[in-house]
Formats: sequence, C-alpha cells, structure tokens
Amino acid sequence: MIEVTPVNPGFVAEVAGLDLRQPLSGEDAQALRDALEQYAVLVLPGQPLTEDQQLAVARLFGPLETSVGASVYNAERPRRLGHAELSDISNLDEAGGILGATDIRRLINLSNQLWHTDSSFKRTPASVSLLSAQEIPPVGGATEFADMRAAWDALDARMQARLEPLIATHDYFHSRGLTGFDVGAVPPAWRERQPPARQVLVRTNEKTGRRSLYLASHICAIDGMSSAQCSALVDELMDFATQPRFVYRHRWRTDDLVLWDNRCTMHRGAGFDEKYRRSMRRATVQDAGPTVAD
Repeated sequence: MIEVTPVNPGFVAEVAGLDLRQPLSGEDAQALRDALEQYAVLVLPGQPLTEDQQLAVARLFGPLETSVGASVYNAERPRRLGHAELSDISNLDEAGGILGATDIRRLINLSNQLWHTDSSFKRTPASVSLLSAQEIPPVGGATEFADMRAAWDALDARMQARLEPLIATHDYFHSRGLTGFDVGAVPPAWRERQPPARQVLVRTNEKTGRRSLYLASHICAIDGMSSAQCSALVDELMDFATQPRFVYRHRWRTDDLVLWDNRCTMHRGAGFDEKYRRSMRRATVQDAGPTVAD
C-alpha cells in the first residue's frame, strides 16, 4: 500500500510502501501518478534500482527521451551508462574514474548548478524526471526544487497579465555559456543536433487548470523584447520564483529516487567536493507535445 507523507503543504511528499524493483499494480502506479500531480516532487528512499528497473518506473509516466549527452557531445564516444535514455548526472567517466577538471563532460554538467527545467530546449520538452542516486559525496551535492505554481500564484495580477502571452526561446548552449563553457567553439554538428526551441512562459495544467511559470537558465530570448529586456525580466522572475518560501532542498542519500514534474518546477544541483565520487542517473519522460504550435 502506497503511503504519501507531505513535506510541505501541496509541494513535495515522501512516498513509502513501494518496492520499485518489482512491477507495480495498476492501482499503485496510478496512486504514484496522482501523488506527483498533487505535490510536483516525490522522494522515494531505499530504492536500489538497476538501470532497467529505473527505466521501467519512468515508463509509467509516458515515453522516454534520449539523453542529450548521448546525442550531442557524447555521440561518438563510450558512455558509462548502458541506455541512451539515461542521463549521466555524475563526475565519473566510462571506466568509473573521476572526471578531470577540463573534461568536456564535467564542463557541460556544471550548468546543472543553474536553475532550470529539464529539456525545455527541446521542441517537445520533458514532463517527468526520475533521478536515482548510487554514490553520494559526504558533503554538498544537494538538489533544490522551486514550486513554479506557487510562484505564479504569488505574482500580482498586472505581472500575470504581462507574462501570459509571452513566448521564450530556450537554447541548450546558452545555459552552458553561463558557466564559462566556450560556446563559440561548439561544432556546428552539435548545434544541428540540438537547435533552440520556443516555449510559452506560462503553462497551464490541463487537468487542474492551475498555472505555473515556465522558466529556465536556457532562456536566451523572448519574442518582442531586446536582449537586455529579456535578461532583466528573466532575472527578475528567477529571483522571485526561487525565494526560500517556494524552495525545497533535498539532501541525497544512497538509493534515493526523486521524481519531479518539469512543467511546474525548477531545480538546480549544488556543488560538491569533486575529489569524491558521485554516481547518479536520470530518466526523463517526454511531454505530450510542444507548448508552441508551428
């Protein structure tokens, strides 16, 4: 029997009573989906999942994405993980050694420390992400989640009316550039594999009608605005939406599985001492379709 314990009223809950190494009943699978709909972030401790088991849980929420790391900068080289549907959120190379300071995989992953929502740079973005922890450094490396529904609700009516019609362009390489990665040296083939995508700035949950901000550090432009105007607005909204009253900080334990809804949350990872091993992997579910029509 699934047991759901809220961490905050309406945002983040811990789930017990499930062994995700075993197939879930239809009733338990629906209860898990319902809990995520309500709380946006679910924490399931004590889930030592294999790659295949993690992917099976992810498929309960829809079709899976291919990892960007598997398709952009990692297309022609060995990967540590055995499935292209898994993103490697670690500091380890394909042989299990700690990445060097200048390794491109480390430099690319630094942008995970910026506030973002997964795959908003894809025309059809992500819905649910599932991050599984195998090895955790002793200090640092927490993940923070921001409730973008509560942030939207807290905006005044004038700002809400201003934001509702806006369309933003999200670029995978824009956010990488914010952490010092040399975007100018990116090969054209990488950009062709991952072009920018346009997304609404305000999303609406079709089931509940509840609205949420749809922000990410990937935003490089907003239709009808200059670059300076776009940056100012995004910075203002980011600062507002990540106030402590909207944020939950998760301190990882080995075998934690955390699920979140990218359509109504943002998240970021904290830095950690990279002399320690960190092994985590993420499965990401594709949303039903683009947020902006052709």
